Amino acid sequence: MPGLSGKSSLMLIKASLMPMLLFFGVLFFGAATGYAAPAVEQLKSVSGNIFTESDHNFTALLVDKRANELHVVEVKNNVPMITKSYNILHGKNNGDKLREGDRKTPEGFYFVLSYIPPEKLDKTLFGEGAFTLNYPNIMDKNKGKTGHGIWIHGRGIDRDNEKTKGCVSLSNSDLENLKTYILAETPVIISDSLEFLSPEDYKKRKKKYIDIFKGFISSWEKGDFEGFANYFDTNFRGYDGHSAQSYLNRKKRLMSAYPNRRVVTSNVNIFKENATKLMYTFDQFYCAENILSYGNKRLYLLAEKEGDYRIIAEEFTKLEMDPYIEKSVISTVNKWKTVWQAKDIEKYISHYSSSFRSDKMDLKQWKAYKKGLFRGPKQIRINLSDLKIKAVSPRKIVVSFVQEYTSGNVTDKGIKTLILNGCPGDYKIAEETWRPA
Repeated sequence: MPGLSGKSSLMLIKASLMPMLLFFGVLFFGAATGYAAPAVEQLKSVSGNIFTESDHNFTALLVDKRANELHVVEVKNNVPMITKSYNILHGKNNGDKLREGDRKTPEGFYFVLSYIPPEKLDKTLFGEGAFTLNYPNIMDKNKGKTGHGIWIHGRGIDRDNEKTKGCVSLSNSDLENLKTYILAETPVIISDSLEFLSPEDYKKRKKKYIDIFKGFISSWEKGDFEGFANYFDTNFRGYDGHSAQSYLNRKKRLMSAYPNRRVVTSNVNIFKENATKLMYTFDQFYCAENILSYGNKRLYLLAEKEGDYRIIAEEFTKLEMDPYIEKSVISTVNKWKTVWQAKDIEKYISHYSSSFRSDKMDLKQWKAYKKGLFRGPKQIRINLSDLKIKAVSPRKIVVSFVQEYTSGNVTDKGIKTLILNGCPGDYKIAEETWRPA
């Protein structure tokens, strides 16, 4: 049978959700162009600066200051492939940018903000266009770095053999080609020297970084405050300016006030600048008793020595929550329908809450009732349409739809209403009612 279809509407009761704690962020990665990515094992070497567990393909830029190169990396099916490389100029002085006017190119994790066309530039300096970067980023600001106006730009007349004041410069023809790969918020990793790994070492490194991430999320979800706090550097600053101490005090209060929570993450991307700097970006859905939020998070990590990473900065951008909830509800209902049609009583009943009630039946009685029905006709056919979803609280969803049921000689059509409790990805049916259409 096809999946659930028809009209759908999600009416969140926003007034009741005003006390939510919002975790902000949008993952703005451009889609990769359509080459067939090989498996990591098929490559001779792999970029050791990008690791992903994501459903999204995207393009990133890697700048190698020592080699004077900029590489276009297209990440497809979680495999980072360098598909284009260019020669570049960068800052006159070596090392990471620390202050205004030091003529150094910054090293770290940045994103393309905008494109400036040549008619709005001094072409003698910047050539045929420029992409602006978000230097200084939050990590730079936390470390006291100053300066501004770091761009990836073209090249003016007679500048082929010069260094820049801190920007990354390409020939005008190369910039024109690079434009075909860049979208707003394309990630840019600028490093003194890039790293390339064997496929075996790449997989080991990826597992190591993923394990750090999973440990962080697990300690947060389980309310292990000491374990959670251990992931933060004492010099941490949040996007809202909170120090490590004030940030962690707030988290501790929230863990105590809302002991039951789910932290659902997806589209995890890990960027490595050098042996001591990491950044994680991921989509995050946070669900507690009266807190519901969805967004993208960026975590910036610093290590005194490789492997001993601590979070030094954090950013959030809000994502639209309604489509995420709607998608999760539809997935839950479709899975429930599928196991119902298959007459798999154990998987079917696993979709119901232990506190379930319907027509005066509790869960045990409902299971016995359905088990008896499943022994009947060989085939059950169910069609669902005209879905309507209403969130009445962060952990309670009312979903109704037109249900057409066929089993042997029995056919009926009616309005089914399910009350779902819990969080996206873990909804359970607490109540079920049906009435003739």
